[in-house]
Amino acid sequence: MAPTPREGKVGGLTLVTCFLMSLSIMCFPLIILILNEPTPVRRALPEIQVASMDFTIHNITQTHLSATWDLLTRIPRRLPDIYICLQGDLQASLFYKNITIAISPRQRYENLKRNSPQQLRVSASIYEEDIGGLVGKNIIKDIKEKKEVKFGSQFFLTDCRKKSTGVMRYACDETTLRFEPGSETKATSFGNKNNPTCVNF
Repeated sequence: MAPTPREGKVGGLTLVTCFLMSLSIMCFPLIILILNEPTPVRRALPEIQVASMDFTIHNITQTHLSATWDLLTRIPRRLPDIYICLQGDLQASLFYKNITIAISPRQRYENLKRNSPQQLRVSASIYEEDIGGLVGKNIIKDIKEKKEVKFGSQFFLTDCRKKSTGVMRYACDETTLRFEPGSETKATSFGNKNNPTCVNF
């Protein structure tokens, strides 16, 4: 006896349903594998260290500051050539309680060596800079009462990686500078047990 049109339709739906179920069963492990695949982790760039920082006050009031900073950075061996150019530019910004108080001019560095740790120096100066009443007051208070002052810093170096912005940015932990005995004009970080580290951002 020939199947009726209704029976043929039901049989076709059954075949389609079975096919879709089989396909789902076969694809399920693949979907689980894709969902559980670990997200690629961005490789952390080598850290820079602040080897030393010197701070010399030429004049300070509650509203204005004239001073000079000398910063010596320690570049790890993996950074030159692989990340930063062997010849390029270095610039630094200095902060007091997250407020920018000095930006160095762009300074040229040359002849870094591959696979070798080395140091780069950068200087920044300000003359009669308007630092605002509260900032000046707090710096003077640090000098008078604590005999030390803390500065944050950022560094900008020439980035040699392909498809990069051309500038590699590093933000550093605060550096504690202590004033020399009997002096309220010159402070240094020399002798600190732990050098502040700078991380790429």
